Amino acid sequence: MTDQPVFAAIDLGSTKVCAVLGQAIDDDRFEIVGIGSASTQNGIRNGTIVDVQQTVAAIRKAVDVAVRKASCPVSRVVVGFAGGEIDGQDQRVMIALKDREVLATDIDRILQEARTMMGCQSSELLHTIPKSYRIDEQGGIVNPVGMVGARLEALVHVIRGSDMVLANLKRSVERAGLTVRDGDLVLQPLASARAVLTEDDKELGVCVVDIGGGTTGMVLYQNGALSGVRIIPLGGAAMTKDLAAVMRISQSEAERIKKEVFSTPGQSVLQEAPEEEGSPSPPVSEESPQGSLRRTQVREVVEARLEEILTRVKGELDRMRQNAFLARGVVLVGGVARMPNIVPFAEKIFEMPVSVGQTGLRVQGLVDQASAPEFASAIGLLYFARDQWSPQDIPHREDVSLPETQEPRKGATASSGVRIWNWLREII
Repeated sequence: MTDQPVFAAIDLGSTKVCAVLGQAIDDDRFEIVGIGSASTQNGIRNGTIVDVQQTVAAIRKAVDVAVRKASCPVSRVVVGFAGGEIDGQDQRVMIALKDREVLATDIDRILQEARTMMGCQSSELLHTIPKSYRIDEQGGIVNPVGMVGARLEALVHVIRGSDMVLANLKRSVERAGLTVRDGDLVLQPLASARAVLTEDDKELGVCVVDIGGGTTGMVLYQNGALSGVRIIPLGGAAMTKDLAAVMRISQSEAERIKKEVFSTPGQSVLQEAPEEEGSPSPPVSEESPQGSLRRTQVREVVEARLEEILTRVKGELDRMRQNAFLARGVVLVGGVARMPNIVPFAEKIFEMPVSVGQTGLRVQGLVDQASAPEFASAIGLLYFARDQWSPQDIPHREDVSLPETQEPRKGATASSGVRIWNWLREII
């Protein structure tokens, strides 16, 4: 698939940046040709950029790793984030048809009218998502294009964010040498939902909970349409911070211990907290009383914070009065979703079915990395790029193999001629 276009996505999390490059196989699958990640250090807090230089450095590093694996240049990217004040509102819009056929331009008019009714600046707009349509007295229409009636009515969900937060996101990506255009900024929970949900899930009712480092995003679907989006400024980094405070160690050491404790049972060997940062103590076997006590302490601290996060999500569901309409229950994604036994733990809180989102059926290529729950948002971003980019925005993997003096790629015939000419030069 070397002659296929390559889509690029960057997932800006509070603890790390993930870059993914993929080629569309069909409408529902991608071949992942490049993937990379880099720590944000202290550049992003609760999904909001607080240090542009550190954020730019993390973006460059993650993209560089992905580009080297894919052997493909990257210019334009779609960016996922979950920070700042996010506001979503339903708008009901109606236009006159005068007994004619609905055109695609009519849908554009409705979406534009919904944006205008929100009364916000274009720099604040993130998503304008149709929920349902009605033509005259017939409701529940999914796609009205081609239908005939006197008037078209639509229920549209408009999502906007802080213009300052969005401006800093865009500026950081551009300073990393990449291009971001209108529509290229995407809420992470929406991207995660695109990667792990089926149309059947959306029809029956489901809530995707994306637990990131600094934020937890949630998105609800009912009757096949978006029902609501929420961002909670609390995530897995709070677990690490709690652990560091309780055990009186650095956050990097706390993160290492947390991962060891919540790895496969019986495989981890914990270390005593060092008396001074940077001077590790001898390892303590988890079978020893001292090691078992420390393991219990770590679990209690981490699970207490996890319970708080999930309880806040449950509180949002209660306020939205959506619990009874989620036949598919809750789908967890994000790095925290890797924790063993998180499903029964979460089911006790939500009192409904819980599962961990899977992207394995949506990807091939670098599947081992791409199918991890923390990459769900990055994979979902590729779908947004595919749906809205024009052909001239998309590089091809063969582009990097052309000599600098060669004419730009114009088609398969030209590329084949270049390869044959290079092969002849080598054997002569």
